[in-house]
Amino acid sequence: MKTLTVIVYGLFGFLAIAAGLVAWVMPVIALPAGEVTPLTSHLTRELSSAFVFIGLMFFWCIRHYEQRRPVHLALLVFIVLFAGVHWQDYFGDRRDVVSPLLNSIPVVLLAITAPFKRP
Repeated sequence: MKTLTVIVYGLFGFLAIAAGLVAWVMPVIALPAGEVTPLTSHLTRELSSAFVFIGLMFFWCIRHYEQRRPVHLALLVFIVLFAGVHWQDYFGDRRDVVSPLLNSIPVVLLAITAPFKRP
């Protein structure tokens, strides 16, 4: 189980940092066509900064595997809320079902690898 957990941390850490840096440099990539304004660009850059931090926390979990419990659970709460945003958009008829389903995959993987029991 440790190998799977480390792979999940590494993959999500890399994806979060990469996506965060790309969106920070070019927020237009993360925004729907026609919705690029100075405010949406600013908010996208703020969110992308958070994603870089989140990616770093995934890598922290690899480095400090035995002490990862509170950080892992905090990441799980974040990813549940993040997926919830996409489900809310789906039920509000603003997205197709692919987006919330894709954003639910990390929820499942983090739940499977969660250290719910204290060491």
